[in-house]
Amino acid sequence: MKYSVFTTANKSYFPFVDIFVNSLTENCLNLNKIYIADSGLGEYRKYLNNKSNVCVIDTDILDEYTGVHSEGWVKATQQKTRVLYQLLSNINFEEPLIMIDSDVCVLHDLSQVINTNFDMQVTTMHNGGHTRDDGIFIREIASFLIINNCDFGKNFVGNWIKQMEEFGKNGTPFPHETPALNMTLQNNKLLNVGYLQELKVCADQVLTPQTLSVHFKSNGSTNDNPVINFEKRIMSVHNTTENDFEIGNYLNEEQYDKWKNEYGV
Repeated sequence: MKYSVFTTANKSYFPFVDIFVNSLTENCLNLNKIYIADSGLGEYRKYLNNKSNVCVIDTDILDEYTGVHSEGWVKATQQKTRVLYQLLSNINFEEPLIMIDSDVCVLHDLSQVINTNFDMQVTTMHNGGHTRDDGIFIREIASFLIINNCDFGKNFVGNWIKQMEEFGKNGTPFPHETPALNMTLQNNKLLNVGYLQELKVCADQVLTPQTLSVHFKSNGSTNDNPVINFEKRIMSVHNTTENDFEIGNYLNEEQYDKWKNEYGV
């Protein structure tokens, strides 16, 4: 089954998105297009746009990264759902569209988890979820989501955005994306929703031989510069498993060295 992928990235995430795009291209025979929302890619936009299967989308967010959960990070995260809504409005997708965080390396073709009997498929945390300090229960995560029905998906994403805006008005602590996803799912009365296993589709701490993609998940630190942030996350011992992968196979060394030099490393 053919499908397309959507993500968002800025310059500080360039090595992640380079790995993401190249691993998708190498390992996913059923992949159609990769749509990337540009939240500040700068000169790296041209590099990505030159790839035949990539379409870079304009946004109005150009904030420089100053750490996870920083103002720039929050704006870029919020922009993801808005651009997704625009994409679903502008293109009548007859194929599934998968939204994935850009700090991911894809190991195997993702088509094997697509089930078009569901309007949408969301990913459930492998630990069963947790309750935030403000009482919001989190079980599903926004790092991997499949929209099989374009019209129903657009309606859901619109409600998801409204919930995030309500959080903003009420002063709800960041982050908003995943909590708003969970509350929108709880209020859903229209969509037939399927549930995916985190360890299967987008694992980080524990990988299995069946894991399809690796999520280099942040620990939430705002202290590291983008280079240290990237290298810490890809070298994490949690990502060592029998389901092995070589980051070097997917990272353009010339572009990576150029990117590091921009940050004085």
